[in-house]
This record gives sequence, C-alpha cells and structure tokens, in this order.
Amino acid sequence: MEREKSIGIMRVRMLGGFSITYEGAAVVFDRRSPAKFIQLFQLLMLHLREGIDKAELIDALYGKDGVENGNSSLNNTIFRLRRQLKKAGMPEDAYIIVKKGKCRWSENIKAVVDIHQMEAAIEEACMESGEKKEELLKEACSLYKGEFLPSSAAEAWSVIAGVKYRDLYFDCMRELFSILKNRGAYEDILYISSHAASIYPYEEWQLWRIDSLLALNRHKEALKVYEETASLYFNEFGLNPSGKMLERFHAMSSQIQGVPSDMSEIRRDLREKTKGKGAYFCSLPSFIDTYRIMTRMMERTGMSVFLMLCTLTDSFGVPIEKEEKISKAAEKFQTAVKLSLRRGDLYTRYSSCQFLVMLPGITQENCFRVAERISRLFKEAGGGSNRIRCYISSLIDVTEDFGGLKHGITFPDGWMRS
Repeated sequence: MEREKSIGIMRVRMLGGFSITYEGAAVVFDRRSPAKFIQLFQLLMLHLREGIDKAELIDALYGKDGVENGNSSLNNTIFRLRRQLKKAGMPEDAYIIVKKGKCRWSENIKAVVDIHQMEAAIEEACMESGEKKEELLKEACSLYKGEFLPSSAAEAWSVIAGVKYRDLYFDCMRELFSILKNRGAYEDILYISSHAASIYPYEEWQLWRIDSLLALNRHKEALKVYEETASLYFNEFGLNPSGKMLERFHAMSSQIQGVPSDMSEIRRDLREKTKGKGAYFCSLPSFIDTYRIMTRMMERTGMSVFLMLCTLTDSFGVPIEKEEKISKAAEKFQTAVKLSLRRGDLYTRYSSCQFLVMLPGITQENCFRVAERISRLFKEAGGGSNRIRCYISSLIDVTEDFGGLKHGITFPDGWMRS
C-alpha cells in the first residue's frame, strides 16, 4: 500500500557540498529567500530515519537569534520550505509531517541521502566478510566526497555531524586498507588514499600513498608525494616531517638508486630543474645529508664552512609562535634569506619560524655581512617591527643532534656572533 503512495525518488548530497535532485532533475531553491528553510530541510535529511523533536529544531535554527516565539518561527519556516519545494518542481505533497512534537520527512517522497547510504554500507560491512565486506567498505568510502555541508560549517549542529561522518570515513578507510594490504591490492590503496589526501592532506593518508607507490615500484612518484607533503607541512603548518615520513624518504632514496637507468636519464634526473637567483632550497632530510657530507669533506680539504640559524622574532627578540603572525611574514622571511645568499649556498626550513643556512668557502666576517643583508632585505620587503636573529658557527662546532649552534653572543643590533 505504501508503494502505491510513493511519488518518486529524491536524492540529496550532503558530503562535500549540498544538492538535491528529484527523478534525475536538479531541485534549485530561490536564492533570494532566507536560508532558515534550507537549514530546516538539511536537518530533516540529517534526521531522516528517526525524525527530530520540534524543540531541537527550534534550538538549532533560532537558538543564536534570541527569537521570542520559536514555535511560531518554526511554523513559518516550515510553510516557506513547503512553498519553495513546490516552486522548485517537486510534486504536490505535505513534505514535512509534524506529529506528537516531532518533525519528519514525508514517506510519500522517498529520500536517498548520501550520509545514510554511507552509514548503511558500513553497518552492513560489519556483518560481512571477504569480498563482500571489501566491496561495502569501498562503497562507503566512495560516498564521502568531502566535509559534511561545508557551507554550514558555522552551525553547531553541522559541526557535530561533520566530526561524526569524518571519523566514520577515517575508520572505514583504515579497515579497508588493512584488507587491501593483506591481499596486495596496492593500486586500490593508491586510488582511495589519493582521494582522501585531496580532502584531508594529513600525513596518514600521504603515508598510505607513498607506501602503495613504493610497493608498485613507482619510486619517483613516491618521492614527489613526499616532497609535496613536506613542503605543505613546512609552509602551511610549520611542521617537520615525522619519523615515519623520514623513514619513507630514506627507503625511497635507496630504492631509486637501484632502478636501472642509462647515464643520460640519470643526468636529466640530477640536473636542477630551474636556475633562479639566490641560494638552493632543499628539504630538511636533504640538508642533513649534505651537512654530513660537508663535515667529511672538511676533514680532507680543510674548507671553511659555516652554519647559520635564522629565527623570526618580534620586536623584543622573542621567537614568534602564533601561526597567523608567522604566515604573514614567512614569505618575506624566506625571500630575504634566499636573495641574501650565493647560488652555491644551501638553506632549508628548520621550523615554522626558522631557516637553517649552510655557507661553504666563506670567512666568519663575511657571515656577519650575510646576516646583516638578510635583516636589511627583510625590512625592505615589509617585515615591519619583526626582527631576524641569527646564530653563526663553524660547522665543526655544531653539536651532532642539531640542538643548536655554539658560541653565540648577542651584540647591539640583535645578531648572534660566535
């Protein structure tokens, strides 16, 4: 009997965006109308299975607005939503059923919502095993196109739901990856982890990408993912790669060396891609390797090499820790460092507010001139009241664990000389 009443199927997307289709045609609301009725519709879809109490709806929709008569406001919003649904081309129906203090979506129009499809697939996967379980977990992961209702991120109810579905997605992927790894399905892991990393560029999903590429003997692609991730973490979050990420870096380096190539291909790979002005920037692991090589060279040649640690500070000389302040000055800071050095010098991002510089074949006095040049260029670039503090030391005086540079003393302009 219920089937005879059914008018058609409405599909709703709430992950990675918001859209409605009815029988394949887009349902578009009048954008000039207030957004409350859209939030009402979204809340009804979120609570599609069990409905939602009127009191909870009133709090979610008007709690921040201090509305005196919440019940009347809700009734007006329900009226507007019904009118908008009909105007957008939906078939004639009540749409919203209010009964015993609860609101729910009308059963006459079947609603298929991505969040509930995802939950259903995960629930079913828990009761299955083997290929069927894997298939259901893949289906659940594929339904997650992004954050829950990103345009409603300011609403408390949306934030709570967003955390719930993100955690479900993460747990689902971890279980799926365990299954796929056991049967060596690294192409599948690569595809799914790449999608996850495009939404959440967290290290966990980048590690899965790198591991799957290494398992597929695609070492150069794995190295590229590493470099992109390390750059993102330095530039966006001010973080160094974790121990796990550094392990992958060394694994990639050794495996790339074992890939057969002719000399012309090797030379192309080794050649610097661009020849811009200023010093050479590299990742921290590469800098560490170069440092170790240079210390060995010094033992044999006696070449003079200095190390400089440049720290971004406030006007009182205190290192800046707030991400917002660092991000505003970081680009100017890096440009000042790069352009103050020679093409044969090397530098890397050591922390969110620090750059580490290697200066081969230079005197101590010229190191001071480099430091002063960095400060001047930073000021000229609009560094404001911020300052750059430099510690300078010969490479042979640097402690093994990179804990700091020795023999630094402060003099009036704020520089540290050894």
